[in-house]
Amino acid sequence: MTADRRVLVVGASGVLGPAATILASRDWRVTGVARNRRLPDGVEALFVDAAQRERLEKALAGRRWDAAIVYAPALSDASLDVVRAAVDGAVVEVRVSAAADPALGEFVVLPNVLQLGWRAEADGSTAWHDAAEISAAAVAVLDDGRGRVLGAVRPWEHRP
Repeated sequence: MTADRRVLVVGASGVLGPAATILASRDWRVTGVARNRRLPDGVEALFVDAAQRERLEKALAGRRWDAAIVYAPALSDASLDVVRAAVDGAVVEVRVSAAADPALGEFVVLPNVLQLGWRAEADGSTAWHDAAEISAAAVAVLDDGRGRVLGAVRPWEHRP
């Protein structure tokens, strides 16, 4: 990738901080959206609550990005629309396990979606994935556009 590629990362001060670092190391120009002031080195900061549509729209101020990775719980449906409108290419959504709840109906993994699940531990228990694992998987989805599940989302009763 070349430095003229621009990516917006919503959640760059938290679970997607490692994704912002990975993309910056690949010479992407990374803009991180966060509510607090801790962003990885080399990431341009936009400090705003991404769930608030009007504030996000003002913070993005008509700028354009080639791609985005967004932590879905950080956005409202309306603010996700604002991100989509500002991005010319793929918008990768990182969805938490609640999006795979069997009560919602048949589970389908869509393109450009990273569905978070859980991992099995050696002792038979289950655990959530960490930020590094989540970020690496989100970048993989950005790389190829293929939706995927990180870990397992079934059987649901094994959810941590």
